[in-house]
Amino acid sequence: MTIVNNPAAISTPPAGRVLVAPRAIASLAAAAALRVDGVAGLTDPQGPPLVLPPNEARRGVEVHVHQNNLVVDVYLIVQTGRSIADAAHAAQSAVRAALSFALDLPELTVNIRVQGVGGR
Repeated sequence: MTIVNNPAAISTPPAGRVLVAPRAIASLAAAAALRVDGVAGLTDPQGPPLVLPPNEARRGVEVHVHQNNLVVDVYLIVQTGRSIADAAHAAQSAVRAALSFALDLPELTVNIRVQGVGGR
């Protein structure tokens, strides 16, 4: 499997290969993080620490590819009254499990960046 950064390359994948766009990876990671108890939502890393609407949650995920090694940064807001460490660890585990299953990658790095506390 190959992760591509150039959307034009997605239109005609070579025979026998699967190409995955970073946007799809971000959507998978965001969905996994939002299912975690204690996560209020994701936030845009370039903006103020406000919870993004669920349909825009993928903007709270950055995907980096370094020589076929995948690094995913998830920017989230932890619910008020929840343990920040517990919520971050649970989100990291959930995102790693979802991406490992979907992409069949043995090695990937998931970084959780807690941007604030609040939300639902």
